[in-house]
Formats: sequence, structure tokens, C-alpha cells
Amino acid sequence: MGRGLNHRILGLTVRNFRTLTDTKLPLGPLTVMVGPNAAGKSNVLHSLEFLGDVARQGIESALDARGGFDLLAFRGGRRPVSRISIGLEGVWSDFASEESPDRYELNISRPRLPEASRTQYRMYRQERFTQHPAEGFETVAELTSSSLTLNSALEADGRGEMHRTIGRMTSGLQEQAPLPTGGSSTAAISTLTRHLKQVRVFDPDVRAARQPWGVSETGRYLANDASNLADFLKGLKDHGDAWEMLLEDVRTVVPQITDIHLVGVPGEADRVAVELEEAGLRGRTRLTEASWGTVRILCLLAIFHDQEPPLLTCIEEIDHGIHPHALSLLVGRLREASTRSQFLVTTHSLVVLNDLEPEELVVCERRKSGASVIPARRPKDIQRIIEKSEYEPMGELWYSGALGGGL
Repeated sequence: MGRGLNHRILGLTVRNFRTLTDTKLPLGPLTVMVGPNAAGKSNVLHSLEFLGDVARQGIESALDARGGFDLLAFRGGRRPVSRISIGLEGVWSDFASEESPDRYELNISRPRLPEASRTQYRMYRQERFTQHPAEGFETVAELTSSSLTLNSALEADGRGEMHRTIGRMTSGLQEQAPLPTGGSSTAAISTLTRHLKQVRVFDPDVRAARQPWGVSETGRYLANDASNLADFLKGLKDHGDAWEMLLEDVRTVVPQITDIHLVGVPGEADRVAVELEEAGLRGRTRLTEASWGTVRILCLLAIFHDQEPPLLTCIEEIDHGIHPHALSLLVGRLREASTRSQFLVTTHSLVVLNDLEPEELVVCERRKSGASVIPARRPKDIQRIIEKSEYEPMGELWYSGALGGGL
């Protein structure tokens, strides 16, 4: 398969990351997780966010930002765990496919040292990249201890087995990793790095989204907390068609809104604010005065109409604060958006679940040991339950407890 192939993530494997002791999650265009609070749904999103931080900042900085190994590792069981693992399977090199996917795995180990040692623990990193940069070829880059080894039969990679010295905690996702310049495998790893850096874990901060924002080139990318919403909307308006579709959706979901205006901020050059025109009201409503739900709806619709989406967008509690009738339209837009980019979302909404296919639903549960069970049901088991119920909607089946994932 050639260069026209769309990149995508086919699956995520996580071990000992918070409550995810052994999670193997297939990922399609749209994947929706449902289950009780504290079942581990958010931890799935955070594991992907962690990989993004590793690509941007490095392993040690990503760990430090989360309180270190002890807070990130699973804290159940009789003994502390000594290894965290996160792996991806997907298509990001030129000749990968679902049958011959690319793979990436990061292991962070912290074994206890002998009692005589001055330090109690020492961390290690193991990393493995498997990619298909040329037809009929599979190459492997492996980082263990202080060495990087690349096995490739490609001339662009130098052929044979290459060995380089590397920092003990350096990730191959970082630019300082000594991979062959211009090599096919290096290009594939760089592509994965770019995708991981751009993974969006979208959790709008409504208070921040209400505020004016400086106009900039970064407005093409909506921040994870939607704090640059005003700037992003300006970029969307410049696009034309996407802006008109957004306006049509806003008018459908919030009929009181007849138009959205982007205006300059008096006395502040290069800053833009959002104002809403509402039926029956004189003047305009500043976004700083709009309702919480209205602002959140605007944030979600903005994501769904993004013209330059990342490979994967994660959304926490997509239904939070949204009226069921409005949510029904948002689910439709989510499904349309998933044809351009992958979405992984969490929900507790029957409206969302009723519109899903069995292979899109992931039921989550948690054992008494504190470990998450994700997925708790296989798609074929969900399909069998649906057929036995004479095709009752999946939301109703979940709410009744037939699919599991209850309190």
C-alpha cells in the first residue's frame, strides 16, 4: 500500500498505568467508552496524553508532571509494580496496513536496587519501534539501557544492524535520538512523533473559552482547554464554508442565537472577542456573559468543524451540560467528523449510546482490586445481547445493566 494511505491508530495497549493493569483497546474511527465513575475511562485518555508529553518533553519531564513513577503506576495489589507499559498499533509508515501494522511500545521500569546501594531505585527505559517504510520490508528500532539499535535491510537506513550510544532515559520520540539522517525508518518514527505531539485530549475550560484571545498563527489549532476559542473561530471564519456550517449548527442547537460576531477588543490591538446576536434582545451578548452550556456547545462544534484535525481527538464526558436534544445533533456531527479524524470519547448519555454501532462501544468496569477492565465486553457479546433483546437500543440496554458497566 502506498503513500495515499490514511494514517490511523488501530489499538492501544496499557499495563500498570494508574488503574489500567492490562488494557487492550481496539480503536476505530469512533470509539465511545461508557461505565461508572472511577472505572478507568479517563486513564485511557491520560495514557495517550502521556505519550504526547513524552514526545514533546521527554520521559522524565512527563513523569515529573504527573507526580513521578509512584503516582502514575498502579497502586493496587500486594506489591508495588516496577514497570509501566504503553503501546500503540497502527498505520503511520508508507507501507503499513491493518494486516501488517506499525507498532510502538514504551516500557518504563523502576526495579528496587540491592540494599547496599546508595539509591533505593533506578529508572530505565525500553522502547521499540516497528515500521514498514518500504514495500516488503519491516524495520525495527530498539532502545535499551544506553544503546539504540536499528535493524533494517534498507539502503537509506544504512542496511544491517546499527548501534548508537544514547541517554538512559532518552526517548526515540525525541529529536536528539541519534537515528540515521534521511533514513526511511527515521521518517516513519518522525511521523509517529508528530502524530503523538498533536493528539488532543479535549476538556474545555468554559471560563477560559469565554475570554478574548490574541490573533495568531496558532489559531488554526484549538487548544485542549479551548482557551483560544476566539482565535480559532476567527481562523474558521476565514475558511468560509466551515464557518457557515458551524453557524447553521449553532442556530439549530441554540435557536435563540441568530449570528456570531468576532470583534476587536478596544484598546488591545490584535485581540478578538466573541459576541452573540440573540433573537428578541437588543445589542449583542458577549461570550463572557453567555451560559455555561452555550459556550461548551460552541467549543464542541468548533472541534467537529476543525479543518486541520489531528490524527486522534479525545473528549472527556462529551454530554456534560448538554441538553439531550442538542446532544443528538452533536452526536451526528461527531460521526461526520470521525470520517476525517479518529475520535475517542467518554460518556454517560443514553442519547450518545443509542446512536452507536456495537463495534464502537467500549464498556468499562472496575474490579474490587482497583484494576480497570477495559473493554469489559467484546463487540460480538454486545451484538448477541442486542439480538437477544430484539434490538433494544444500546443506551437502554446499558442503563438496565444488560451490557454491564453499571455502578
